[in-house]
Amino acid sequence: MVKDPAPGKKPRYVEIADELRARIEAGAYAETGRLPSERLLTEEFDAARNTVRDALQLLRVDDLIESRGGSGVYLRTFRRIQRDAVARASREQWGAGRAIWDKDLQGRSRSEDVKTFKVEPPKHVAQTLGVSGQEVWCRDKLYRSEGRIVMHSVAWYPADLAEGTAITEQNTGPGGSYARLDEIGHGPARFSEEIEVRLPLSAESKKLGITMSTPIILIVRTAYDSDGRPVEVNEMKLDSDSYRLIYKFPS
Repeated sequence: MVKDPAPGKKPRYVEIADELRARIEAGAYAETGRLPSERLLTEEFDAARNTVRDALQLLRVDDLIESRGGSGVYLRTFRRIQRDAVARASREQWGAGRAIWDKDLQGRSRSEDVKTFKVEPPKHVAQTLGVSGQEVWCRDKLYRSEGRIVMHSVAWYPADLAEGTAITEQNTGPGGSYARLDEIGHGPARFSEEIEVRLPLSAESKKLGITMSTPIILIVRTAYDSDGRPVEVNEMKLDSDSYRLIYKFPS
């Protein structure tokens, strides 16, 4: 049973977080950018491993540190990407030949590993697209910004729409897939997004290069044309240490 701290006394994990925060502000870890391991911290502070983890979590919330899969805990140097869901997917963005991801990055460096292939989609995707028993075109993309993996995206498109367009190629051209859909009369007229935050599966943590204790943000976006037909299902897994989600809309 964990005892409550005496009146006026901070919990032990808060005390440890305060000490580490003071060290960070004084530049104690500036040379290497890396904090001592959890094992060393538990020995130094004579505290339980979970107490140290709670202290580190406070520093993560303050955006002072971040965990890197298989490496340790480091001072945060990566500025979170501001993801404005409404602005990035607007016709004003892709209709002008700009990639919707550029709206997030605002000029920051980027790279993408892209695979395209034809495949029978997962059952829930097939049901959404109305293509049960049929193959669809898939675009599997791993996104990097400033050399850091930040998102894994898998998007599916009905084959009768994607065939013969650059959607089936690595480079979709100006405006991306939405501009190519628009050229054949099926440009997105509205979207829906479902959002879930959870801990990653082992394969997901390896793909994104994060620890098993770093939550991922799962966003499933469905695009519909002006007739209400679903023309894309895109499942995006974001590193929660890399993103901040923003939603702006009129009242």
